[in-house]
Amino acid sequence: MTAFLFFFLFSQLPMNTIVPFNLISHNFTNSSIYQLTNTTINTTANLSYPSPTPIKNYTPSNKTIAYVLAIINNDRKKYNLTNVSLSNITSAQQHANNMLQYDYFSHWDIYGMKPYMRYTLLNGKGAVQENVAYMYQSDGINVTSAIKKMEYNMMYNDYTCCDNGHRYNILNPQHNQVSIGVAFNYTTVYFVEDFINNYIDWFYNTPNITNSDVVNLKGEILNKNMQIDNIEISYDAPVHNMTKAELANTTSYSYGNIVAGVGYSQGGHIFYFSNIMTLNASTYLIDNNKFDISFNMLPLIKKEGAGEYTIMVWMNSTTNSSSFIGSTYTFFINNTASAYMPKNV
Repeated sequence: MTAFLFFFLFSQLPMNTIVPFNLISHNFTNSSIYQLTNTTINTTANLSYPSPTPIKNYTPSNKTIAYVLAIINNDRKKYNLTNVSLSNITSAQQHANNMLQYDYFSHWDIYGMKPYMRYTLLNGKGAVQENVAYMYQSDGINVTSAIKKMEYNMMYNDYTCCDNGHRYNILNPQHNQVSIGVAFNYTTVYFVEDFINNYIDWFYNTPNITNSDVVNLKGEILNKNMQIDNIEISYDAPVHNMTKAELANTTSYSYGNIVAGVGYSQGGHIFYFSNIMTLNASTYLIDNNKFDISFNMLPLIKKEGAGEYTIMVWMNSTTNSSSFIGSTYTFFINNTASAYMPKNV
């Protein structure tokens, strides 16, 4: 009887403070794979199993999702953090199903998409950071026990493998939502947590990009103690289908390469980025917590070419001066600089 537990994570470093005339881009720290041989778990089934053949669109019971949400919030409660609520974006379940269906383990999926890309395609407009884990037991696995074990290891046995990145994600005070994914067959459980910062009420179907490559961002920050810090754009090469061997070689992900930021003029000062391209805003209005920002992305598209361009809205808290990504949205651009929609699960 053999049991294995694996998990990956995404970890984020805080962004440098914005200053007039010299805005500096942030970087991300990669994560690593963690492997632990576990002691035998009681395999008495207390949840019904799908057949040993993976089911593409498997949906866990409401009881299972409620159980996962409860253990996440119990962990947060121990550190006096507010509860996260369940997101209506099913990005985590989609990814768990994809891994089970095609028998792999990665933050990427078989279409070459990262978590924030999948989240956008499901109409998510917050900022997502993902924990993924799976457990295998050759003679049959207890789903509830497996989930409990994986969450415990991400919380309390995470330092050696991942410098506590999973733990920090679970305990991130900025997260206010989570998308939960659980997919399993007789021997294997896949477990996905997409933690989300979701603080913006978006107006007029934005974020969007026009046929002339103008990006429009209009909305209201719902938390009065938060405000927009700045806006950056990351670039990923065009997505492509990935083999199981390619997926097996992935151990972390980031928001691609930070290639541009949105500059603007205000109060006689010009704000721009010194080490990446500055895209000057044609509109940059902030009135209390409402904002209206537009900029043309064509110069950047001409420079980088086809690929995925992710708009990253950095926010800060007026109560503790912390900076964090409050929203991301990915545009998929082809060789003619027009939008395309890739195939997804």
